[in-house]
Amino acid sequence: MESEPKSRNPQTEKLFLWASFILFCTVLAFTWSTYGDETERLAGIRANEQQKEQAYASLERARAQTERYVERLGRDPEFVRDQARERLGVAEPGEVVIRMDGARNMVTPQKPAAAPATPAQASR
Repeated sequence: MESEPKSRNPQTEKLFLWASFILFCTVLAFTWSTYGDETERLAGIRANEQQKEQAYASLERARAQTERYVERLGRDPEFVRDQARERLGVAEPGEVVIRMDGARNMVTPQKPAAAPATPAQASR
């Protein structure tokens, strides 16, 4: 003899369905919120990584430039002489060094245009 299951109360079934729906919505909202937070965190990490890569590239360029400079100092005596003259103010015997403050920021003067010849100069 099988006993038939007693049917549930319709109000209890509605309550169970609403509770399940609310629980589902809560889990969905929590998941969506977590997804948004993690997306923002990941974007921040990517931006930080990009900044580090740019800084690394800049350091690599500076290192390569310094390496070329040091190599040139080791193989080019004329470059060494020019650097000593410019940076240290070293002069060769018989030269007179004139140093002006702020001269590096000045524009190189242009050569004056040739003046028209006067009749006295033309007859020479």
